[in-house]
Amino acid sequence: MRAIQVMRIMTIGRIITKYMTKIINKKIKGGNRHWKNFIDKDYLGSHNLEEGEEMLLTISKFEGEETVKTADGDKTKMVLYFNENVQKMILNITNATILSSLYGSHPENWVGKKIQVYAAAVKAFGKVQDALRIRDFVPKEAISTDDYKGKMNAAVSLVELAGVWKSFPAAVRANLELENHKNELKAKLTTLKNENN
Repeated sequence: MRAIQVMRIMTIGRIITKYMTKIINKKIKGGNRHWKNFIDKDYLGSHNLEEGEEMLLTISKFEGEETVKTADGDKTKMVLYFNENVQKMILNITNATILSSLYGSHPENWVGKKIQVYAAAVKAFGKVQDALRIRDFVPKEAISTDDYKGKMNAAVSLVELAGVWKSFPAAVRANLELENHKNELKAKLTTLKNENN
């Protein structure tokens, strides 16, 4: 019984987190942000994200052996570059493992793929600190419903509407707003068909 209660709480927590998350795709300076955002840094860090923010980024390049300046001197690290206007990101083993599970173990397959990055408290170097983490799912992009509604609105028969609907990708057909719009059009076209018979 206790396990079921814990699962319910975890599920509710995920739902609340999902709806409270603000997705950004650029570095934000100024305003009431972490002080490190006022310094031009070479690498993306957890300080670039305020509580409840996550970044949706598109990988443009993977560099397997880039020299990075650290407090301990120069180190060779894996680095991700992005299409969006943000700094590059040092790729640690945890995040590389997540990327491998999402897009395969060959980094050339990661280019052009989207990731969602968030800040998490982790134990590292003997203390708890914030670090960037990549979400372990392929991000869903928001669908621009206007274009799809326009295509459906152009249909003049039920057969044509069905053909247009079937031509949409599965993710679009799963959109509740678009499905409701299709059903409204279907009802209108059915009424017109019945009036003409």
